Order: sequence, then C-alpha cells, then structure tokens
Amino acid sequence: MSAVQQELRTRREAWGHTTPRRERDARQEERRAARRRLWNRVSFALCCIVSFGAVWWVAAKGAEVYVLNDEHAKLEAAIAAQQAVNANLQMQVSELEQPAHILNVAINQLHMVYKNPVMIPTQGNGE
Repeated sequence: MSAVQQELRTRREAWGHTTPRRERDARQEERRAARRRLWNRVSFALCCIVSFGAVWWVAAKGAEVYVLNDEHAKLEAAIAAQQAVNANLQMQVSELEQPAHILNVAINQLHMVYKNPVMIPTQGNGE
C-alpha cells in the first residue's frame, strides 16, 4: 500500500470507520441477498397458501355440486315413483267410475234390488 492509502486508513480508523468500503459493500450485498431470499420464501409461502385455498375452494364447490346432483337424482326417483302411483290410482278411479261397476257393487255388495225405471205417463198433448 502506498503511504497515502495508509494515511487514509489510519484516519478512517480514528473516525470510527474500521471497515474498508469493500467489506461494507460486501455486507450490504449480503443483506440484500438475505432480503431477497426472505422475500422469495415469503412469496413462495404466500403462493402456496393461495394455491391451497384455491384448491380447497374448488373441492368444496365440487362437493356441493355432488350433493346437489345426488339430491336431484333422489327427487327424480321420488317423482317417478309418485307418477307410477298416480297412474295406478287414476286407472282405479276410471274402473270404479264405470256404470257397470257401480251397478255390480250396488247389487252384490250393498244388496240393492234393481227395478225397472218408473215411467210417468204424459198427457196426449205433451205437457
């Protein structure tokens, strides 16, 4: 080293600057690198959390859709069963409405006696 550099170094040490500029720059670069590493870790963790939340949300919506589809299928099966019952009941009603069936029940089950209809004679002029 030259005498001037030696003199500057002793003056720096006297002023409290004990480390040369290169060492200070190296420490600053090391701090920047440490901040970058920390930022990379934090951003990676944040991305992982957001990704996990998105996957969780999609899975929850898929589960909701599955439940709704299951309920829909059950309701369709119940509707089909009730339609079959309704068709059977309508067929029974149409059979029971038949005049022949009504007459059969009246005579055989209720022991009613069939009589010929009563004829009311009308006068000759149609009044």
